[in-house]
Amino acid sequence: MSEVKAWGSALRRSFRAALKVERVFSDPWAIGRAVLAVVAASVIGWLLHDPPAWAMMTVGTFICGIGTLLAPVRHRAVNALALGAGFTLATLIGVFLHPMGWWFLIVLAVASYVAGLWRALGVAPGIRACLVTIGLMITADLSPGVSAGLTMVQWIATGAGLVVLVQLLPPYGRRHPAQRKAVAAVYRTLADTARAGEPAPYLSSAPFTAARSALDLLPAFTRPAAAPLYGLLAEAENIRRALLFLPRSGRTARLPRPAIAEALDAVARTVQTAQRQDADAESARLLDSWTGPEAEALRPRLREAARLADHWLESRGPEGLDQVLDAFPAENALRSGWRRLRAELRPGAPLFLHAIRIAVGTAAGEAVGRAFGDFWGHALPDHGFWAALTTMLVLFPDYGHTFARGWARPIGSILGGLVAWVVLLPGGWNAGWLVAVATVLAACVFLTLRVGQLVLNFFITAWIVFLITRLGSAAHLIEWGRPADTLVGALLGLVVFVAIPTYHHHRTHELLADWLRVQRRLLPALVTGYTEAGAVDPAEIDVLRRQSRQARERLDSAVASLGHEPRRHRSRWSATELTGIQHAVHEISQCASVLYDRQPGSAADAVPETAEFAAVLDHHLAELAAVVAAKGRPAEGALRAAFDATATRSGLADLADTTAPDGVAHARGRALTLCLRTVTAVEGLVSRLASGAEAPVPAPPAGPAVRRASTTLAGS
Repeated sequence: MSEVKAWGSALRRSFRAALKVERVFSDPWAIGRAVLAVVAASVIGWLLHDPPAWAMMTVGTFICGIGTLLAPVRHRAVNALALGAGFTLATLIGVFLHPMGWWFLIVLAVASYVAGLWRALGVAPGIRACLVTIGLMITADLSPGVSAGLTMVQWIATGAGLVVLVQLLPPYGRRHPAQRKAVAAVYRTLADTARAGEPAPYLSSAPFTAARSALDLLPAFTRPAAAPLYGLLAEAENIRRALLFLPRSGRTARLPRPAIAEALDAVARTVQTAQRQDADAESARLLDSWTGPEAEALRPRLREAARLADHWLESRGPEGLDQVLDAFPAENALRSGWRRLRAELRPGAPLFLHAIRIAVGTAAGEAVGRAFGDFWGHALPDHGFWAALTTMLVLFPDYGHTFARGWARPIGSILGGLVAWVVLLPGGWNAGWLVAVATVLAACVFLTLRVGQLVLNFFITAWIVFLITRLGSAAHLIEWGRPADTLVGALLGLVVFVAIPTYHHHRTHELLADWLRVQRRLLPALVTGYTEAGAVDPAEIDVLRRQSRQARERLDSAVASLGHEPRRHRSRWSATELTGIQHAVHEISQCASVLYDRQPGSAADAVPETAEFAAVLDHHLAELAAVVAAKGRPAEGALRAAFDATATRSGLADLADTTAPDGVAHARGRALTLCLRTVTAVEGLVSRLASGAEAPVPAPPAGPAVRRASTTLAGS
């Protein structure tokens, strides 16, 4: 009974989410270009007096227009050209696959699997891959023969070409809009962090990862012009670390948090709008009058960020930014993409089961849709792509999105088909009005693309009804057949997810273990950097930090998805315990940032004694990752005890060495403090894993040598 209640509660939550309507729209200029392409296709089709030509051109502009509205990271013309070429090629292949009949399901399953795997390159690329697969289904289902099918492809290609052409129209704006948007989002996140009265218990690294991913897509020959953006991202890292050292609002009344936030917001606005946006005069005055060590650390960073934003506006070359570009080496796009796809091919990879679900669900949807027409005569014969399309677009990698879309798409389709049927019921519609209404409905689809699946599918279904009515064939089958197929496809998607599930309750310990494995490589490498100046390889650390962020974001995403899943899939940690674990992960990430920021700059700052502790840290993090992966209970205090013994044996804790040269005690004290803070953060995570306590668990008592060292350091 409890499991039934749990599923009922989860289904109710997903149904409520399906009815939610967001006020989120795409770029107005992007919507305008997509609408212009559909209008051009309608005008050309009307002038030709050829309904099939108009319908196929409209399909090409419609689907490729949708692709241009999906979070672009490359130039809009490049996105449109790539999608148009892929969609046209898929429809061409579908013409020659049509004679295969039911054997086409095998090809469709393989193509759908690749489309599901393509999500590894990003959500928008994954959806575009699904749109290309839909093109394959259209002609494989509807092509009346090779000759007529090639004519269909010709007009679809014309529609896709219109989408590409309208992307070349003004306004052009500044270069690299997606990269500017991503970098601006980073500075808005920093502004929110600075504005908070208390330090955020957990700061997401997702904006930094998104900005880095967007900048990594730029080819080598365009990077010099975008050098200030790379500099802004690098400076954002420095600002983030400086914000960690700001005192809490209760400890000082002179901390100008609103002024800091305003300065960061001004940088974000400048980068986003490509127009200079200065901070207000009062904020500038407060920053100039701010004194103290925190001001000396943060204020130059803010000024440098503002300078780089102005540098970007003036389109000057990368003067003084060559080193920044060296820190962001360009990687071959094909090699990088193949590496990301290959990483998802192994069982246990995040998207492995998602791709299998897409393949199974799409093939099953096509089979059921064809069976309705071929065997039972309730739909168009040899036509199953509406059910298959629905199943493909319903299935997402997580439970919450899949079930919300599974309710929303059929509800919207049923309402859209019903309204279109009622509107067309009186008859008397001439061809011109049908074309005009279909064009308006296509524009409504573009406008509501990101509003919600229910509203979106309402307009899509109504658009299809008017499109088929203009062709003059089987309109009645579309009015109720498309909603019926959508309902069947959505139910199939939900069944496939339940049969081949990905419940994040089962994955949290694996994701935490993955993150710990990255820390096992990152933290010892950073500690080893204190043995001598320049011991750390910045390129290697950059790769490890990126992997750490990606692993942490996967853990965050899984935790965020838990509230949508049935309770019977409860993980070994409660929601409160997971919040504490996330807080501990954040603390360790902060320690890594500080270790990186305080690397020795000269031989006098080096502390060779840290080498032994790096080996101890490596060993204990490896053990902790193994215990977490095995769902075991880690031992508290082991790392702290090993650190005490190592610090005493190596001399790291000896801050009163009278034989050491001047400055050695200070360097040792700094390294000891940073290492001790790292040990405390790791022990905090261990305590949470061992006890599940929500409140921070006090660290074990320090050994005598470390207590003496801490007292000496405090006195100095």
